[in-house]
Amino acid sequence: MKNFKGFLFLAVCLMMLLLAACSSEEADSSTSNESTTPEGDQVQTSGEQVKEEELEEIEFGLAHNYPVELHTSKGLDLFAELVKEKSDGKINMKVYPTGQLYNDISMPDAVSTGQIEMGANTLEMWTSQVPAAEFVVLPLFDDYKHVHAAIDNGINDIFVEELNKVGAHPLIWSDFGFGYYASKEEPLSTPESFKGKRIRTTSPLMAKYVELAGGSPVTISGSEVTQALQKGTIDGALSGVSGFTAVQYYEFTKNYSGPQNAGVVLITVNLEWWNSLSEAAREIISEAADESEKWTTVEADIIYNESVAQLEEEGMTLVPVEKESFKAIEDELATEYLSRSGEVGKEILEIIESTK
Repeated sequence: MKNFKGFLFLAVCLMMLLLAACSSEEADSSTSNESTTPEGDQVQTSGEQVKEEELEEIEFGLAHNYPVELHTSKGLDLFAELVKEKSDGKINMKVYPTGQLYNDISMPDAVSTGQIEMGANTLEMWTSQVPAAEFVVLPLFDDYKHVHAAIDNGINDIFVEELNKVGAHPLIWSDFGFGYYASKEEPLSTPESFKGKRIRTTSPLMAKYVELAGGSPVTISGSEVTQALQKGTIDGALSGVSGFTAVQYYEFTKNYSGPQNAGVVLITVNLEWWNSLSEAAREIISEAADESEKWTTVEADIIYNESVAQLEEEGMTLVPVEKESFKAIEDELATEYLSRSGEVGKEILEIIESTK
């Protein structure tokens, strides 16, 4: 009997030990979201907490050359607001408008070398580093639906690769509006009307267009155009109608002719800086970029109609371009583009054709 009582005591003890072990395993399982640092401290590693830890405090700048009244500028201001809102104030973007830091000519170099984290300028301004960027100079698009289809179906991927080679990365493709030539005297609607005129251009291929038409291309920053028109150092300039109203071209020009090419503003980031950010930060910035891009697309249509009405009130006359008279020039321009951009340019033109 005494042996039986001893055996029963041992059995009870073993059962208690087993229960304690199970309880310990359950406790370990319930805290499996915790890990231990080399110093022995426990750190919470749940998915939500990790995201909070990855979302570091960030401050960076975005520079552009556009007047604050322009829809492009307002879209970038919205971008900054969305970034701050989506990050609960952890990510703050300072916008430097109207060429405060860099003008549209110097912007590509500033972004690719890391002088500024982000920059915005017309796509063709990247031509010196990415020759294929001049596809936007060619009058290949009938509307922005076609522009977006081409970008989404291959052109963006091409520019990710090409811009990465020079230390940059595309983030937002923003509608600027179709280009029109504003002119002081006669409308620039035929090649003959370009003869002897000094015209502000934004890329080598655009300069070639003006030369082939008989004019003299002039390269100056967008912020200097109004003053140049006032002083008479140029006779005309290419821009969107929203640009004409934002910087008051109508004070010094009488006509505008077009449409010409589809204007696209590209917002780029310095690649090294972009790669240094956590995945959580890049996701928030990218999400805000997508929303501001969509807003600008809608706003560009609204502003176009308002700008046309305002230009009419201010006394500017829209003269449709005589497309047929420019056909030989446009054909030569396309050949020139391919000779400068090579296989990359050929692929871009094929994408544009296939997405019509």
